[in-house]
Amino acid sequence: MPEAIATSKRKFHKLLDSITAASNTLPSSQQRDKANGADGTTPLTARERMELASERAAKRLRSSTSSTSLSTTLGSSLGRVANSSTTSLPRKMPSAASTTFADRPRDDKQIPNFSPWSQESFLARLKTFSKVSYWHPKPEAIGEVHWAKRGWSCVDLNTVACRGGCERRVVVKLDTIGTVVKKALENDTAADADEAEEEDVDEAELEQALAERYKDEIVEGHTQTCLWRKAACKDDIYRLSLVRPVIWMPQLSDRYTCLLGVSKSIKDITIKSINTADANFLSTERLVAELPTSVLPISSADAALKAKALDIALHGWRGSIEFRADLLHCDTCFQRIGLWMYQPGYKPGKHDTSDDEADEVATVDLVEMHREHCPWRNAASQKATGNFAELNACQILHRVVSTYAREQRRRSDEQNGVGQDVQVPDSPEVERPKPSREEIARQDKERESRLRKLKKMFTGKRSSKIEAPKASG
Repeated sequence: MPEAIATSKRKFHKLLDSITAASNTLPSSQQRDKANGADGTTPLTARERMELASERAAKRLRSSTSSTSLSTTLGSSLGRVANSSTTSLPRKMPSAASTTFADRPRDDKQIPNFSPWSQESFLARLKTFSKVSYWHPKPEAIGEVHWAKRGWSCVDLNTVACRGGCERRVVVKLDTIGTVVKKALENDTAADADEAEEEDVDEAELEQALAERYKDEIVEGHTQTCLWRKAACKDDIYRLSLVRPVIWMPQLSDRYTCLLGVSKSIKDITIKSINTADANFLSTERLVAELPTSVLPISSADAALKAKALDIALHGWRGSIEFRADLLHCDTCFQRIGLWMYQPGYKPGKHDTSDDEADEVATVDLVEMHREHCPWRNAASQKATGNFAELNACQILHRVVSTYAREQRRRSDEQNGVGQDVQVPDSPEVERPKPSREEIARQDKERESRLRKLKKMFTGKRSSKIEAPKASG
């Protein structure tokens, strides 16, 4: 049977090859010793070391090709990749939209709604009443100052609201006597209408009655739990701080600089200021020359324009530009004046005017142009005390600046060595305390000492250059 013989031969040769391979193969420990040369024989060459290393790598590769080891290896490697990708990503920062209200930084400078001590909040509420289209003139008892002191702001036509507080709203509407009679004629019978026409109703009394009704609403318009119902701003909340140099110096400098920015519009206008005949007031020309550059910055404008800009700034006005129009603006009462209406040759309209009105020159009254409740005009709103009692802000600031200019002149004279007897022109006489007897005696001794020194300088002994003739032998 040839197939059986062939099979037997293959088995025989296979068995013979396995025996030969087993006899030629060394144990692993012997291979390491042979590779390291530990048996004392000649160490392996580099080529033999490479062959042994390749055999070990092939064995590891064959052992890792099984399905179990492959899945384990792939699973562990994928896990390591997943873990490394997760940890390598940057940490996601919370966005502004996802942060809660507690996590957001709080603005400590924000003024609360109920802050009767804050003049800044009071002026912010008062500014809402400055729009003529929103707030119509009202009697003084229910004027905008009283509403602003109680936390009210103007939000609509003659409508006030407690913003940030109880959110109540009050409509302040004063009906005139004509409106009342018209309603009576429309609603009542003919007889009642005749009686209403014949009835003599005083319009001032009606307005006073309505003002008293709305005066109560300034307080009672708030809810029972609103803090503005319990307390209001103090009476002196409108007072301007004008005595401390750290306050009035930068404010005056800022207004002066803004006015020089609209110099073309203020150059030719006619202004009327407070009475400067008082000995405590210095002229604006003198102030321009005396005040340092820290108060009045250096400018290339002429002296007359500087004096006019300073005069306007001393009355609380600043220059501003809105819609390409130059204005005078007050930061306290929020009054605005269009300078184009006071330029020479300005005509208000095409309507016929008399010769007297045409020849009349429009004048900017720097005091009366402020609102009636403005501290720059009203001394009652300023509520000054001490030496400045019953003076408005314009008078106080002018006196303070004049005193500061005199002090600067005195210090400058002392540094330059100017005597006390030299009087500065246009300066008012200042009463000085009389010196005591000791001071008079000390001054006399100093004068005598100076006179003796001067006398020695002019009466010193001179050596004679003429020699006496020698006696003949």
